[in-house]
Amino acid sequence: MSSTSRCSFAGREVDVEVVRSPRARRLTLRADPVRGVVRVSLPPRGSLREADRFVAAHRDWIGARVAGWPAAIPFAPGATIPFDGGTLTLDWADGRAARTVREGDRLRLGGAAATVPGRTLRWLRAAALADLRPTTERLAARVGRTATVGLGDPASRWGSCAVSGRIRYSWRLILAPPAVRQSVVAHEVAHLVHPNHGPAFWALAAELTDGDLPAARAWLKANGAALHWVGRE
Repeated sequence: MSSTSRCSFAGREVDVEVVRSPRARRLTLRADPVRGVVRVSLPPRGSLREADRFVAAHRDWIGARVAGWPAAIPFAPGATIPFDGGTLTLDWADGRAARTVREGDRLRLGGAAATVPGRTLRWLRAAALADLRPTTERLAARVGRTATVGLGDPASRWGSCAVSGRIRYSWRLILAPPAVRQSVVAHEVAHLVHPNHGPAFWALAAELTDGDLPAARAWLKANGAALHWVGRE
């Protein structure tokens, strides 16, 4: 059983998800800064009324956390989004040809305004694949492995590596600085050799990373949630 309602916290409209969990021993609460939802885990015998009272009793706690969530940056004409360690302004003009072309720190778009979000997303995904695929193939060759590369938009991880050699990344990595992207690639390629997080894995990941691996991980921890609000209404 699950239930979703819409509530206002810290001046923002937020979905509150109540999910019954067979493993829950008590009511628990989480304000998820990535998905932008408040989640209540309910024990098997709990009721929705109990969940409502629990949320009401913790409104101040929830509000304090929601207030710290990143702001949404829609893919709208004139918006400025993070990109490759810098920024990119969505430069749309009515009457311009329906093309998507980068010129320096501007992404020039034409066509109907309603198509800007979809075409911006497609351009960013293509840019991500064009960057991540060759980097992955180069590092995989260094360790005597091959890999196939795909993209997704997971909420909980930046990359994943299957035993088949298929590596998937979040397309949102193209919004991060190059050194951060490269550290994620090094991490996943190291899994081609070591399917664990033991000392040998970390030594290889550090060897494959051009920059500072701990610094890149720290950057994602500090800024990763904000990347998930890019393109969100």
